[in-house]
Amino acid sequence: MFDKPQDNVELPVPVVSEPNQTALEQFAPLQAEDYEDFKYDFLVWLSTRGKRPFRGDGYADTTVQTTHYKIEVAYRWLWDTHGEYRTGFTPEDADQLLNDLVRRSPKTDNEISIFIKSLKRLFKWFNDSRNTDYDWEYEHKDQLKDETSDKSIHYFRAWELSSLYDAAVEISSVRSYHNKGMSPEERDEIKTHLAQRMEIPKEEVGPEEFDNANSWKFPSLFSVSADLGLRPIEVGRANTGWLNLQDKEVRIPREESTKNSEPWECALSTRSVRALKRWLEERERYDRYADSDKLWLTKYGNPYGSSSLNSLLDDLLAETDIQPNGRQLTWYAIRRGAATMWASDAGIEAAQEQLRHSNLETTLRYVKSESGRRAQMANEMW
Repeated sequence: MFDKPQDNVELPVPVVSEPNQTALEQFAPLQAEDYEDFKYDFLVWLSTRGKRPFRGDGYADTTVQTTHYKIEVAYRWLWDTHGEYRTGFTPEDADQLLNDLVRRSPKTDNEISIFIKSLKRLFKWFNDSRNTDYDWEYEHKDQLKDETSDKSIHYFRAWELSSLYDAAVEISSVRSYHNKGMSPEERDEIKTHLAQRMEIPKEEVGPEEFDNANSWKFPSLFSVSADLGLRPIEVGRANTGWLNLQDKEVRIPREESTKNSEPWECALSTRSVRALKRWLEERERYDRYADSDKLWLTKYGNPYGSSSLNSLLDDLLAETDIQPNGRQLTWYAIRRGAATMWASDAGIEAAQEQLRHSNLETTLRYVKSESGRRAQMANEMW
């Protein structure tokens, strides 16, 4: 009775891509149907169990999409290389594919690394569902250039930060228990979701639980993080004493100012001030905050850190149309996005102060001019 439903999973991609449908035309119709079943099972596993099979946690839609298209390429290569249809993919096949990509294709080392991650997820599924025992690592991985070492290239654009805030509001909102437009089936589905989220029996979920499910915690946490470019450790340290909502600012004391020796006064947007006021009022209702001045705590009563924030970010990304496009989208991408916005709109010195950098050179490494703004400038130059 505790199993997560596997049927009727809404996948973020077509089960078989158009190029693979075309490639399968050389084989018998039965084999094409077999591949569709094979891919459906793999994609459902990625979406519902792939990240942590034992716990039943799936990957975010963006990860499923990326993995899907890389694996589609891998199988087209497999059929073309061996001249036959099969769904079995071995570590030897993986090594040969990657060698071909490195030597014969124009793909960057970063793209090759994404192929490696996708193939490792495929082998993880084989081990979980087909009783294989693959322990594969690409033999020449150490010779690939680490193109993600300059992490400042991975940042969220302004519209993406806005979309992520909207997602934070969306995942924190539940319609009223007595809403007349809600069907009994929809109410039952929401009760199941809230029972899992609140870790209580489903039969205990009622009107009060529906009301309490509407929370300003995530919107306030994300909005302040986007305003200030909060590092994960700063989200964990943030406390109510930092807030000066009357003047729309956060004051981080010297002793709590990461990597700096002076206190910082950072500006808050009107959106953050409103979200914080609502969250502070709501926060008083929760016992876990009774003896704590922490601004935000996880549902387990712990301060937030990199792992819990990246997990939250995955949930937010799953509610948006944001595509990674080769970017490593972690919580730090929010910080780098904030740096870019402040530098573009208020100047590099304002970005330095808002991001709490002691040295201007550090800010310069974070800032990336947006291509849309550069295009506008190019049009105005001649």
